[in-house]
Amino acid sequence: MADDLGEKTEEPTPKRRQEARDEGNVAKSQDFSAAILLTVGTVAIWFAAMSMLGQGRIVLENILDGNTLIDPLRPEQAWDAVKYIAAAAMRVLLPFLLVCWLAGYIGNFLQVGWLFTMKAVRPKFSKLNPLKGFQRIFGISGLVKVTLDSLKVLIVVIVSTLTIYQYRETVILLPYLTILQSLSEIGWLLLDLAFRILAILFILGILDLVYQRWKHTKDMRMTKQQVKDEMKQSEGDPEIKRRRHQLQQQAAMQRIGSSVPKADVVVTNPEHISIAIQYDPDAMGAPRVVAKGADFLALRIRQIAMQHRIPIVERKPLARALYKDVGVGQEIPPDFYQAVAEILAYVYRLSGRKAG
Repeated sequence: MADDLGEKTEEPTPKRRQEARDEGNVAKSQDFSAAILLTVGTVAIWFAAMSMLGQGRIVLENILDGNTLIDPLRPEQAWDAVKYIAAAAMRVLLPFLLVCWLAGYIGNFLQVGWLFTMKAVRPKFSKLNPLKGFQRIFGISGLVKVTLDSLKVLIVVIVSTLTIYQYRETVILLPYLTILQSLSEIGWLLLDLAFRILAILFILGILDLVYQRWKHTKDMRMTKQQVKDEMKQSEGDPEIKRRRHQLQQQAAMQRIGSSVPKADVVVTNPEHISIAIQYDPDAMGAPRVVAKGADFLALRIRQIAMQHRIPIVERKPLARALYKDVGVGQEIPPDFYQAVAEILAYVYRLSGRKAG
């Protein structure tokens, strides 16, 4: 019934997942990436704060003392002062920006791995449809997103309020402390508050990542007909495949019918595998496998062998090894010389032939 209604009840196939990935359609949580970026940025700012303040102090002292030979109060040197300050700021900010960029890249790499595609940035005119845009904003998904964002803001406000309440005595004493002491207390308060908020964001990010992957899989589900069509495209039409198998079976039967009568002996498993071996000392350097088969083909080889009075010898390990390692038309490897020679000698004694 679900198939008739076209309901998507089947899990997405690997091919469908790969096609979606090639188009940039992957499960990704912005909250998880933002949590990693904010965590790394907070740690980087904490460890680089003293360096930033030190660089700022040096720049300010150099400008005020005139050590840079630049007077920012003179119009002709104002631009040089701006460039000097910008260069000093870049020396401080570039390492921080680089660390944040790496954090953002790692956050996305952990979710989707290495992925480069231009299809995701191609313009899609379907997205310009005002009706669909209205549905995305005011639809169920938009309502869920607004609700979750509001919930995150509420949680952050609650955590911030509780943290400040915990440090209320320290906050009250700030006016009575020195500037350095005040900055130190405020710094520790902000760091504690930041890590508490980041812990909450990490938990929410992980939950959002799990939800995004579940939703992505749900949205990519396929109907039974889609699965069948994909199998036809990847493996070929079942009818053509069946016909091809029949032709292969016929060719194998014809080959067996002409090759087995020339064999000197058939080695069996005894029921599942049959190997037809021929040896002509004048034309061959070693015995050769002229036919082999499993199951139905093995039975057919034994039938032809009995019709032409070709000896059938049961050697299970030898039959399995020859079936696995030696192709039709190939000479047997030296490892099997002794075993095959013993069988041929036995067969020659039965038939009164002289061994080569």
